[in-house]
Amino acid sequence: MRERDRRKVREVLEQLLAELRAYGVVALEWRTGEDWAGDPAVWVWVVLPADAEARGLWDMKKLEAISGRIREALQESGGEDLFIYTYFRLVDEPRARADLEVLAA
Repeated sequence: MRERDRRKVREVLEQLLAELRAYGVVALEWRTGEDWAGDPAVWVWVVLPADAEARGLWDMKKLEAISGRIREALQESGGEDLFIYTYFRLVDEPRARADLEVLAA
């Protein structure tokens, strides 16, 4: 993925993070690259508070809404050809990868 495209992904995620705070999102962790088929991709880990389940944030409909909003925002910004992979974790769980960029709320 070109550096220009990578910067655009970062800009979109930064703007989106403010919106996702309403869903209780603590941070977004992300990276870009090529997926298993060699297609341009972005991987986004949505970080929720440790008490997400108790607060009703670990609800499947809410998680689907967050995932859908991420996909929509990235595709609207010109990333129609991007494959977007979204994952969720709690803030007290270890980060999935050491090479992720972090955008904190």
